[in-house]
Amino acid sequence: MTVLDAYLGGINNFFSVWFFCLFQVTPFFLAYMTGLTMMEIKDNKWTGSISGIVTGGILCLAGFMIGYTLLGSTATYASNILFRYLSLLSHLGGVILLLTGLYFVGLFQLSHLKEKWYAKYVGILIGLSFALAYQPCVTPTLSSIYNMTKQTETVTRGTLLLSFYSLGISTAFISVGMIISNLLSIGSLKYFRKIIQNISGGLLIIMSILILSNWMTKYKSYLVGWLLHEHH
Repeated sequence: MTVLDAYLGGINNFFSVWFFCLFQVTPFFLAYMTGLTMMEIKDNKWTGSISGIVTGGILCLAGFMIGYTLLGSTATYASNILFRYLSLLSHLGGVILLLTGLYFVGLFQLSHLKEKWYAKYVGILIGLSFALAYQPCVTPTLSSIYNMTKQTETVTRGTLLLSFYSLGISTAFISVGMIISNLLSIGSLKYFRKIIQNISGGLLIIMSILILSNWMTKYKSYLVGWLLHEHH
């Protein structure tokens, strides 16, 4: 398997039947992108705020890729450490999501400088939180990669392929996220931006509750069961 195969496999994960597993985190990533968009554009045009939106989105996906790759590289020391403290780290991620959700709905305010910093750069922690909470389905491509990451003699190659697989997923995420971000920033929705921002914050709060209450597994089981039922 080449890195291109792994990358395309990650993209295919998003645009195929395997999407139902990604749906465990998809609404919440899009909620973060949407909330960030509403925070960035305010009364400006989308094109004038695109730098901040892209920065926040890419940092979020960088965090997701780091967590996803480390968790999947099971034959590495870093993965073993991560799994040892996975519950604690997941709950810390839940707290970060909760704070971001509360921030989006306006329950607390920051100075303008801190607001710009927080909205963008907390994204890497948001993405890491998504990765820690996410329980991926093993697609055929991912199965081949996992076979390599489980063996010490092939773990380096497997980790490289896994990083490109997660890059493929992230490419799909950021592409869809930016399209939705652009659509929601049109002038006719100007007076609904606060409502959209509140909905985005509410979704992040919901995910934080799922994580902190250890219901993410139940949520995934419900999603898989419902989506499979709808497709039969």
